Amino acid sequence: TKGKGYVDVSTVDSSTSQQIAAAVRSKGGQFLEAPVSGSKKPAEDGQLIFLTAGDQALYEASIPMLEAMGKAHFFLGEVGKGAEMKLVVNMVMGSMMAAFSEGLELGRKSGLKQSQILEVMSLGAIANPMFAVKGPSMIRGDFPPAFPLKHQQKDLRLALSLGDDVGQELPVAAATNEVYKRARSLGLDDSDFSAIIKAIQNF
Repeated sequence: TKGKGYVDVSTVDSSTSQQIAAAVRSKGGQFLEAPVSGSKKPAEDGQLIFLTAGDQALYEASIPMLEAMGKAHFFLGEVGKGAEMKLVVNMVMGSMMAAFSEGLELGRKSGLKQSQILEVMSLGAIANPMFAVKGPSMIRGDFPPAFPLKHQQKDLRLALSLGDDVGQELPVAAATNEVYKRARSLGLDDSDFSAIIKAIQNF
């Protein structure tokens, strides 16, 4: 209703965000999409990244709440841009995890110690927090769900759809999506997305 605003932190495609915005605005309300980058632990620690778009006045009014829950927030323009940014980020993240899993398994089958692979990677240009956090548990075969694998596959599917919409071929993401689909067929839907390594092991 007029004078009220709706902040949506779900991860959907841009067209869905636009439909929700239209419904809210038709009643006189303001709309802000605000999907987050970050999983369970960053949420608990107030370290999320908010990727917002929509009504800038609502964004500005929401800044104190965004800062209470996150370490950064971005206003990206018209409704749909927050969703698109989230899909770009999660597409890259999913592809990185797939390549990381292949590397760990290639090393293991070549007789390398996976712990040493992690150490070598941590000292070079490809060092990143995701590998540092997920790597040790992946080696142990432990996949507590911070970001469920089924959600990662959903975001890859949505990113591929976005690529179709804008005419951008995404061959790496397309191949990665098939690996996540294989992981889902193995019953790993609710495991952490790092459980994709189980699919790599089962090819």
